[in-house]
Amino acid sequence: MIGVALLAASMRLAPLARSDLAHAFRPDDSFEYLQLADGIRHGCGFARLIQGTCRPAEILRTPGYPLFLAGVDGSIRWAIAAQAILGGIVCLMVAAWIAGYWNFSAAIAAELLIAFDLPSIVMSNEIMSEALFQFVLVIALFPVLLAAARGRKAVFTAAIAGFVAGIAILVRPIGIILPLLLPIPFLVSRALERRQRYLAAALACAIPVLMVGGWSARNYRVAGYPGLSTVGAINIYYYRAADIVARENNTLLEATRASFGARLGVPYELVYEARVQSAALARRMNQLGFMVIRAHPIEAAVMMLQGSIYLALSPMRSPLAATIGTSGVYHGDGLNAGAFSISRISNTFRLIWQSPVLSVLILFEALLTMLVWAGIGVGLVRCARGQSEYRVSVTFLTATGILLLVLAAGGEADVRFRVPVVPLLAAVAALGYFPQRRGVDQVAGVPVCETIGGSKAVIGGGSPANRSI
Repeated sequence: MIGVALLAASMRLAPLARSDLAHAFRPDDSFEYLQLADGIRHGCGFARLIQGTCRPAEILRTPGYPLFLAGVDGSIRWAIAAQAILGGIVCLMVAAWIAGYWNFSAAIAAELLIAFDLPSIVMSNEIMSEALFQFVLVIALFPVLLAAARGRKAVFTAAIAGFVAGIAILVRPIGIILPLLLPIPFLVSRALERRQRYLAAALACAIPVLMVGGWSARNYRVAGYPGLSTVGAINIYYYRAADIVARENNTLLEATRASFGARLGVPYELVYEARVQSAALARRMNQLGFMVIRAHPIEAAVMMLQGSIYLALSPMRSPLAATIGTSGVYHGDGLNAGAFSISRISNTFRLIWQSPVLSVLILFEALLTMLVWAGIGVGLVRCARGQSEYRVSVTFLTATGILLLVLAAGGEADVRFRVPVVPLLAAVAALGYFPQRRGVDQVAGVPVCETIGGSKAVIGGGSPANRSI
């Protein structure tokens, strides 16, 4: 297991050998994160430092990732190196959980699926929050499943997991669903007494809620905005509502944003700047955005469904090309944004085919993604006759992963949003292919492995009379 984790970290570290790190920056997000990290390091509080000047207090970005960047002194190479190491640790943590409670084969399978996930490798090499969010998400979720299944240190684990979930939300606001999900394994646990179940569930929910409330209170104090982040309002207006109109008018999302900017009075190119962020602007974007969504409910549902499928299955293309330094890089929104067009797809394939290396890697990426979802399907089928612990683990991790994908499935849908849930989906796929669980029973003193159907098989040794199938 350690060898695979080291391999994963090495693959994520490899692009650092390049002298040019242009691939590490994704406009404008990467630069805004770095500006916030500079602001933290130079005494601006949580505000961007631009050309030596502290800008207004930030209410768009949350503090998790900028604090991480400030912790490595704003160094791009150190940040990428740290993210690569976190990727290896993620592999090891997931493998350790599966090996300790299920079986070694599933542990190695899950570890390999995570290690060779190309979008995870790419995002480890960008100044973006996905790699850090993936790491804290694993720490928040997997110990909860283990504590709920074994009935040990459940209250303590719930408190720690709740705190880590709060950090996850402050890294990526999309994690706001975690306070609703974390209590579930405790509430359905058969290994815990009723009082322990309720106390653990309450802590797992309350601690991240308090952390979110604390940051929202900060935003209200500095800018009059009573929320976690204004990014949700931007997504509703400039991505969800604008994408619906783009599909209706058979145009690209980029073209529709121009008219939306004129209506709002703040063009899309400026809406992320700290100087224009305000509670009034967020309210206006939510009002106008939801007006469009309510007027087109079917189109909104189709957009979300298409975006979810895109996030679940689409390979990463342009960022991968930039990371490996080959042709195939394109600029603009992804294929999911705006009206469907055969010409856009054919142009994308033409770009991919310019590089044989990129073509092979994308084919590998697509096959690996199909392998993961096939394993998830097998795991869900096995739940029908599986033990309680198996059903809880498989359904909880699958539901959490899919929910996080669905929440990001609008015009803003980007393959990078799949990266944080890769460990969850890989673990389920591995359990689908290798469902056995280490049993605590023994047959004539010989350890047995308990299958999901409840039958037992001797693990080596023992006389024929003592063997059980």
